[in-house]
Order: sequence, then C-alpha cells, then structure tokens
Amino acid sequence: MSGENQKKGGPNKWLTLITMPFQMGITIFLFHLFGEWLDEKYGIVNDIANKICTLLGVGLALYQVIRQVHQINKD
Repeated sequence: MSGENQKKGGPNKWLTLITMPFQMGITIFLFHLFGEWLDEKYGIVNDIANKICTLLGVGLALYQVIRQVHQINKD
C-alpha cells in the first residue's frame, strides 16, 4: 500500500518543481508590466514604480516557491 502512495505523490512533486520557474516568471513579468503602466499613467520619473513593482514581484515569487517547497516536504 505504501508503494501506491509513493507512485501517487511522485509525479505531482515533479510537476510542481517543473512549473515553478514558469510561475515565477509570469508573476515577475506581470508586476513589471504593472509598474510600467503606473510610470506611464502618472509620469513617474526614473521608472521608480516599475523598479518597486518588479522587486515586489520577485519577493512574491520567492515566497510562492518557498511555500510550495515547504508543502512538498510536508508530504
């Protein structure tokens, strides 16, 4: 019975690990686009909104990865 549990959990763990870079990239890219939009809409100099939003996107992406890895290790 424990062999069945390992087979069920195995592909899901690998699938989660494989999709992590794409999730990170999409999150960071969307925050970057939002920052560009803010800069254009409000005429912010030095693209500071873009830089801040991109850094927030990186932070959120890292948080998601840490949370997912922690969840994988629990199982």
